[in-house]
Amino acid sequence: LTRENIRLDHLDKEERQLFYNDGSTVSFDHWKFARYHKMIKSMPNDSGETLPGKKTKETSQEKIETLSGYDTSGGLDSDSTGVLLFTRSKLMYQRLVAPKPGIQREYIVKVHPAIPTTKDIELGINIPPPTRDLSVLFKRGNRLHNERISLKPLKEAEWLDDVQNGKVQKKQSRTIRFVTVTGTNQKRIKRMFREYLGWHIAELVRTSVGPVQVDSVPEGKWRPLKQEEVKAIFEKQPNEKKPK
Repeated sequence: LTRENIRLDHLDKEERQLFYNDGSTVSFDHWKFARYHKMIKSMPNDSGETLPGKKTKETSQEKIETLSGYDTSGGLDSDSTGVLLFTRSKLMYQRLVAPKPGIQREYIVKVHPAIPTTKDIELGINIPPPTRDLSVLFKRGNRLHNERISLKPLKEAEWLDDVQNGKVQKKQSRTIRFVTVTGTNQKRIKRMFREYLGWHIAELVRTSVGPVQVDSVPEGKWRPLKQEEVKAIFEKQPNEKKPK
């Protein structure tokens, strides 16, 4: 996610102006420009250079754009994959991580029966037999072992059929799709599945964050958000109440 989806091209210290790749410019007085320049000096431009004009160590054939100075708005565990949004905008960050209205996030997980570990036994954690009843995930007041904070109920949850060569397999599915309305930590999600459903999550993929879907971007690469995606993030959410 770039600043308003517009890449910063270069800046002019003497004229105190910022030039963007769409041809627009922004002018500041001396003090405002000094503060703004300090904030964006590590932001890369389209040529792969880092402002104010210092070239990176990469050769011309190896120039890459970075996300230096950007923060993630709801991270992923090292063993999870999927959509990850970066931003420098405080307003965008707050919109994405705030519990209200809560931007929906969709996940697809593959599970297998959880086996109680030595640590579970030592801590007194009771791992139930695997169940296909997902209704407990919609209840309020669920808590993980030795935690005071309640888990947020899921918005949606369903088993997905295993399909091979266009045919639904007779063997019961081990894939679950679910939707949350907050940026729940993936470790808490995995514990919730173990402690309440008896399933161990072997693979977790975040398929969407609000309107942003997993698409053709290769794993480890990134792209700017589309105009319609930014607009949809700031539109009223299904669970968002009107301000009094």
